[in-house]
Amino acid sequence: LDITFPTEDHADTVKRAMEVDEEIGDRIKKSFSIVKSSSNDELVVMRVQFQATEAKMLRVAVSTFYDYLTVTLKCFQEFEDVPDQTMITAE
Repeated sequence: LDITFPTEDHADTVKRAMEVDEEIGDRIKKSFSIVKSSSNDELVVMRVQFQATEAKMLRVAVSTFYDYLTVTLKCFQEFEDVPDQTMITAE
């Protein structure tokens, strides 16, 4: 999954918040990285990669990730001015 942010600070803050919650067990693993957007040098992408031993576990992990991401983005909207350019894209 690629989540695009307007600044590296936003991407890093979300990455640090999301990394805290480790997956339970060894059937699912996720890793985070921050890279420059290939389409726009001003934007930053937080890339999340999932690996799972079962399709069901992958679905649950991705669904849970989106729930936590939604809460995190709502916190940005509530407590900080986040430009409307923040968008979520999945690859």
